[in-house]
Amino acid sequence: MFWNKKKSSKLYFVSIGAGINQIPLIKEAKRCGFQVIGIDINPAAPGFYYCDLKIQESIEDYESIFLKLSEMLVDGRISAIMTKSFGPAIITTAFLCEKFGFPFFPFLESIKFKDKKVLKKIFIKNDIAVPSAISITSKTNISKLKENIFPIVVKPIDGHAKTGINFINNHGELKKFISSHSLEKYIFEHFIPGEEIICAGIVYEKKYYHIMMSDKKTTPPPYFSDILHTTPSKYQHLVNKTTEIGAKIAEAFQIDTSPMIMEFKIDSNENLYLLEAVPEFGGEFIPDVMIYAATGYNYIENAIKAAAKNNFKLPLKVIVNNAVVVKYISGTDGILTSCSVDSVNKTNDVIFSRIFKHIGDKVSNVKTNHDRIGVIVATGKTVEQAYEKAIIAEEGMNIMIKD
Repeated sequence: MFWNKKKSSKLYFVSIGAGINQIPLIKEAKRCGFQVIGIDINPAAPGFYYCDLKIQESIEDYESIFLKLSEMLVDGRISAIMTKSFGPAIITTAFLCEKFGFPFFPFLESIKFKDKKVLKKIFIKNDIAVPSAISITSKTNISKLKENIFPIVVKPIDGHAKTGINFINNHGELKKFISSHSLEKYIFEHFIPGEEIICAGIVYEKKYYHIMMSDKKTTPPPYFSDILHTTPSKYQHLVNKTTEIGAKIAEAFQIDTSPMIMEFKIDSNENLYLLEAVPEFGGEFIPDVMIYAATGYNYIENAIKAAAKNNFKLPLKVIVNNAVVVKYISGTDGILTSCSVDSVNKTNDVIFSRIFKHIGDKVSNVKTNHDRIGVIVATGKTVEQAYEKAIIAEEGMNIMIKD
């Protein structure tokens, strides 16, 4: 390896990915004083614009990335390796951190996050409540299943962004699903009525710290796509319980230092059921916009400093001082013919907006998170006030869809 270990050398931060969602991480690393090495298969990745060095490589090919980083003739040393992406990017980050000796969590543990069946078994083993599984195979006698087993939520074991989720209401729908799918690629769960929350936190030196809880609303079954996130959460009184679960997850997967996101379902008796937990920042503009606007705590900056062991600020007194709403814009089936972000007045209330589609694009009813047209983030003294600001901003965008 040709990295210079002298203290006077430049300090490098490696970003696994350089897409648009990676830009907040890259910018924060630059602001922290690092030279950034960006890695992405796309030579035109927008994050490359902010990077000092670029490696064009698939973020899934961790062995090739390791070789290229090891062989770079660079005056300096790597201080941290991180990603703001998910799935394969987390596995690659774990591999590289293990090779370079940086705190994250073991590579072999990271692979377990590829399979929701494996994760579910680990959560149960560690006394974490999850939606109960239903054993269904191609040999299951559907006619003998009791009516109270429905509705059933079916998830791909490797799915994300709410893609591939099915909601089965009766024997006929289940029979149809079984006849047309490879069942080993799915998990079947009992549906739990209730509300959802998201907890963002960070693991530092093997201890989990809570940062912020937000309430989540989704589209109705069968799609469950995210359409609204709000904070402060009405379930703030459950923070101690979610923190205990975060600690169990950190221990179960031997996580040393990493951001963490957890999603829970809460039933009518306020019992918590873990839907998902991953050692990553998560999306939905929660880590890069919502948390700072609500609390003043820079989540991404401090995660970088935690990974680099450099002036990390523990989130011991993070308080939600402002109500914040992340509202997604949805549409109907047709062609997007009009949409203007310029019309949104960026004030102290409407702090962020982005349109995901282009004029002329086909749009549809929201079935997955990828079907959403755009997003608006607004603040206020109350959640209701912030939501009203978001609605006004959306109306001002003049969104038009033609059949």
